Amino acid sequence: MAATPDSNVTLDFDLSGIVLRLEDVPRSSAAALRRELSVYAVSPASRPFLRLRVGRGEAPPPRAAFAPKSMRSELSAVGAVFSMPEGRAEIALSGAGEIELARDLGDREYFTLLNLVRSCLAWMLPSRGGALLHAAGLVIERRGFVLVGAEGTGKSTWARLGEEAGGRVVSDDLVLLDTADGGYDLLGAPFRSTHRTTMLKGRWPLAAVLFPDHGEKPKLEPVPALLAKARIAANLTFIADAVECDERVPALIERLQRSVPCAELTFAPEIGFVGLLRNWHGPMSG
Repeated sequence: MAATPDSNVTLDFDLSGIVLRLEDVPRSSAAALRRELSVYAVSPASRPFLRLRVGRGEAPPPRAAFAPKSMRSELSAVGAVFSMPEGRAEIALSGAGEIELARDLGDREYFTLLNLVRSCLAWMLPSRGGALLHAAGLVIERRGFVLVGAEGTGKSTWARLGEEAGGRVVSDDLVLLDTADGGYDLLGAPFRSTHRTTMLKGRWPLAAVLFPDHGEKPKLEPVPALLAKARIAANLTFIADAVECDERVPALIERLQRSVPCAELTFAPEIGFVGLLRNWHGPMSG
């Protein structure tokens, strides 16, 4: 993929233990990255997990409104291609890849770049057992909890109520998980969240993977292993379709389900469920 950079800006970011390097970033996007992701910026790292070279191609900007959910993917066990009207990315199993942006994107360039970077990271993470998951993340009593589910399942409400009860919101839409000490950590990372929250570095032991249900009385119930795996698979951001073609992905799902207790959390739009999580000792058998 030909991508001609208009600058020579290289930026390294430490996403709470996962290092990302962006090379040849266009100046306008580099300035936005430095400003918005300053808490994660680090000096050049010797061994970044993901290395992406960025440039602008010759494609004109699309006339349609910006629609990041229009991204298409071609996934395999050795590489992936992600495409959207504003640009495309290619990533190999080595962790090296290229991003090509359309020209004259204006303010859309930065958000296009972030979306393509996230997609490449999501595809690489199973190589280390990690995951980018469509979920909300809360830290309660120094432990991480994630509520997994599609749009409209109550993730933002859950995150807001947890914060009102003393928890810390990591994100209400997209969370980064990484392996740690036989289990998993919830990581502070600069991923999308409709809830206003302070970006921060940090790793918190993941105490439970939760699936939402709604009812007046808060309760936790076990989830059968097969159902838990299916729900995790459906919410693997950008790579859910790779389950059949990439053995890293089912291995990740198996490891996450076996390593971290999975439970269904019933909650109403009030803070009663937080006490259950504070007293959570897991695991629950399904």
